[in-house]
Amino acid sequence: MAGSKPNGANRLTRRRWTFGACVFDEANWTLAVHGRRISVETKPLELLRELLLRAGNVVSKDDLLDRIWPNVTVVEASLPTAVGKLRRALGDDRRSDSKIIETVPGIGYRLAGSVRVEEFPASPVPTPACATAISAANERERQFAAAFSPGPAGEGGQTWLPSLLFFGGGIAILLAVAAAFTPLARRAIERPRVAYTQRDAANALRKLDVGTVEKMLAAGWSPNTPFDMQGNGAVNYVLNICEWNREHDQHQLLLVVRTLLDGGAKLDHRNVWGDTPYSIAKAQRYCGPDHPVTRSIRTMCYAGYKPLGDRCLASYELARRNGQ
Repeated sequence: MAGSKPNGANRLTRRRWTFGACVFDEANWTLAVHGRRISVETKPLELLRELLLRAGNVVSKDDLLDRIWPNVTVVEASLPTAVGKLRRALGDDRRSDSKIIETVPGIGYRLAGSVRVEEFPASPVPTPACATAISAANERERQFAAAFSPGPAGEGGQTWLPSLLFFGGGIAILLAVAAAFTPLARRAIERPRVAYTQRDAANALRKLDVGTVEKMLAAGWSPNTPFDMQGNGAVNYVLNICEWNREHDQHQLLLVVRTLLDGGAKLDHRNVWGDTPYSIAKAQRYCGPDHPVTRSIRTMCYAGYKPLGDRCLASYELARRNGQ
């Protein structure tokens, strides 16, 4: 499935899903619980959409990992983490007898309960306000035509200037109303998007600010966007903290890197020198082989879901071809 960005999902699909006290608007990519808008990250919403598409049926862990993190190597814990975040957003108490998301041990997850889905036409149907404005415009058009029609025999035509001004003002109002009801305008009002720059990202990474990193990923920022001319993405950039600050919080750094990988950062991405996140992390100049982040990356490369193996290793042949 997809999301923001991610993974090919068509967010403009005009469907609204209602289950229990929750409403998921697929077109606007929003979730409401008991009528209140809930802030949720992209991956949990992608998970929700996959479960809704097959409501009542078990969706396997492998299927969910393939659809939510396509072509990305992640640890198996990424899926339970997304499930946990989604459950909290839905107010789904696992201790209750009436769960929204059920865990099927060893297999996957199921969205329980009844689900109602509403399909909407691609072009929005005019609302009563639009219909009223159109009707008023038609009446003004009739008056405008009458203003230019000759009067009865022997009489001059009607005075047309006031009618023309009246009609012109009405057209302006009609255009404004129509513009306010376009899908783009509605989405701009309902879901303002924050655009994050690489400077914003650099500040968050230097501070090991997981909350801001999660917000950036949810807003569509890509952790693979290069930070410099050497082609280093977000994981390579944040690993430099091992060199800059030997007193850094090791587990906080690990949490930031895990968040970036869950958000789509690639472990087999090489910079222009041929270095990968693993080759940088294990270097003594940086984190070293015994740092928690190095051990975690090594596990993901060689023992995670769909391991990349030696693709995680540096390749200096690439650097030679690039003339480095």
